[in-house]
Amino acid sequence: MENYHFDLIVIGAGMSGMTAVITALNQGLRVGIVNTGFGLFVFGSGCIENCQTLHKEAPENFNKAIDLFLENARLAECPFYGSINEIRYLPTIMGGFQAVSFAPFYLWKGNASESIRSAVVGINGVSSFNADYTAERLNYTAKFNDFKTNYVAKEINLSIKPKSVASMLQFANRFDFDSRFYDELQEALKPISREADLIIIPGIFGLRSKFQKIYDFEHELDCNLCELSNIPPSIPGLRLFNVLIAHLRKNGAEFFSGFSVKNLEIKNGHCQTIEVDIPARSLCIDFDSIILATGQFSKSLIGLDFFDVDEWLRPITKSGTVIADNLYAIGDLLRNVGGNDNRHSILTGYRAGMSIVERR
Repeated sequence: MENYHFDLIVIGAGMSGMTAVITALNQGLRVGIVNTGFGLFVFGSGCIENCQTLHKEAPENFNKAIDLFLENARLAECPFYGSINEIRYLPTIMGGFQAVSFAPFYLWKGNASESIRSAVVGINGVSSFNADYTAERLNYTAKFNDFKTNYVAKEINLSIKPKSVASMLQFANRFDFDSRFYDELQEALKPISREADLIIIPGIFGLRSKFQKIYDFEHELDCNLCELSNIPPSIPGLRLFNVLIAHLRKNGAEFFSGFSVKNLEIKNGHCQTIEVDIPARSLCIDFDSIILATGQFSKSLIGLDFFDVDEWLRPITKSGTVIADNLYAIGDLLRNVGGNDNRHSILTGYRAGMSIVERR
């Protein structure tokens, strides 16, 4: 049996878990992360929704939480643009618009309130995206909301690897590693770039590519770009996940990826250890504090007595009893007590991380 000890263990690597890890590392804690997959990054782009209401509810904590997350995204070479007092309406793959205050740089330029010509580009043979449908829906929704942008559907042809099916995942992988594909995509988009102010395309700019490579592609094309978050798996979401993971590893976080937590041992109001489900052997991890950031799946670890959280974000029973004095719950698990979007994920991840530091 292998044993590890950490100041903090975070279970789950979605937006709330990532923010908790960032916060704890920033305070000098030794942090371990156990995660089975990509969290909710697989479903979205990482955009941070309209922040104005939440900012008014908790201005000091929210400002610090957002600033810390944005700084680490920048250091991970995936900068976000925007401000707490700004709202942009960015297109979605289903032809609607999402109101956001912050977005990764590869989505930010898709603002529907600007009077521009936008080309919605599909790829021949990719069945998961229909440019005609998306452009039609965007025009309808834009007109309904009195937005100024006009959308027109376009289609390009890209080569496919032998004995494979065209997919955005394949194209994203090729963008990361194949310079010939990079050039091919440039040539395919150039005729469209001469007629449009903005090219909107489903996620294609790599699963690990960082700011400089995507910026160079846009600069060479001489046309603004906006990615759409794909039908899962979301390429922009997976890219953000991958660059954040690399950044956190570089700064000392230790990951136990691909494994679930088999057991969480709570005795006498204290969480003592977790057992990670690794084939052929047992891995026990000891810690001073633990954060659950696995959404609704966390309920099976906490137990049926979970009702709410206290001011420190520690799970409590209906009678108000703290389930474990070193156990914290954040993110989607709190959907019934505060929200489950990226704004609340970042805020609760930061609050839990700081609660642990303050109570040490």
